[in-house]
Amino acid sequence: MKISKIKINIVSAKFKTFVLFCVTLILIASFWLTLKKTNMTDTIPQLNPINTKVIKDFGPFTVNVKTGMFIKNFPSFDVIKNDFTIDAIIWFEFNADEIPLETIEKFSFDNDKILYKSSPDIKIVENKIFARFNVIYNVKTSLNFHKFPFEDHQISLVLSNNFVTPSEMYLTTDSNSFQITPNIIPKSWKFKDLNVNSGYLNLDLDKQDKSKKVIVPKTLFTLNIEKNGIRKILIIFIPLFASTYLSLFSFVMNMANVVGKFSLSITALTALIGYRFVIEQMMPQVGYLTTTDMIYILLLLISLICFIFQLLITRLFMLYSEEIKNKSANSIDKQNFTNKLEQISSIVFLMISLILNLSIAFILLF
Repeated sequence: MKISKIKINIVSAKFKTFVLFCVTLILIASFWLTLKKTNMTDTIPQLNPINTKVIKDFGPFTVNVKTGMFIKNFPSFDVIKNDFTIDAIIWFEFNADEIPLETIEKFSFDNDKILYKSSPDIKIVENKIFARFNVIYNVKTSLNFHKFPFEDHQISLVLSNNFVTPSEMYLTTDSNSFQITPNIIPKSWKFKDLNVNSGYLNLDLDKQDKSKKVIVPKTLFTLNIEKNGIRKILIIFIPLFASTYLSLFSFVMNMANVVGKFSLSITALTALIGYRFVIEQMMPQVGYLTTTDMIYILLLLISLICFIFQLLITRLFMLYSEEIKNKSANSIDKQNFTNKLEQISSIVFLMISLILNLSIAFILLF
């Protein structure tokens, strides 16, 4: 029984088309796995927890004030510009015999600007005062855009009172004390969950003098959101990869098609350079490289390599063809030379395809 051997012709257009099809499948798989991952890398403030031992250290006169937040609306919600305006109700529950309302209402938000704060609406609940404030404030958080546009975010809102110390008052809260109106986040983002935590923060005014230390009670409200939909991802990456595929298609064309190979490679390169000005408007203004930047640089380098290679190999083909023509050499010599150039072109094509797949997978998944 004879076993037929399968011969692979790396020079053929069918083989190169099959390679491009495999490259496309691997790229789609890499993007799909990245979309399924949770990429939440934002840093949030780390508060010192308040427990029974800490309360004893604060002293017998420290007052427990319960607090919470209800977000009514987002007048502005721009993740790319890291700009959020929040319309919320801030409330406090405390004993008026232990701490005055004037001290409570001196609350503020770290790294935020209060645009409006109403007078307190006061109610008496079980011998305790329940005071609520309607507040509109603008938030600037430390969002991490390294994975843009595949990133998820933690928006941290830090409530503090800089006019007291935990020995006078400390803040407490629970998971039910932070609520949000349903369906107020833009459709491009998806609400995941809410977290809340109370504690205090040590501020060292002088690192050499430990006595110059300020302790501030704080409550951290964290809003977790996830990417929703792939519209922006498609808008950014489809034109980039379409331009790069023009460079790769130049390898599929016959060596004799000098004009076509050169035209495709230079068109891809100029398209990538021009599209950079478009995606720049959709990207966050940060000083580090994002995933989009790294993929763009990679595709630009690949297109540049393809352009330089096609320029050199077509030039070499034209010079040798002219030389053979002048020497009146037979067609066999020309065909052998053309086959060698096709083989070199195919090997370069395979190497570029492999580098493209490995690099994109590494950038996206690690």
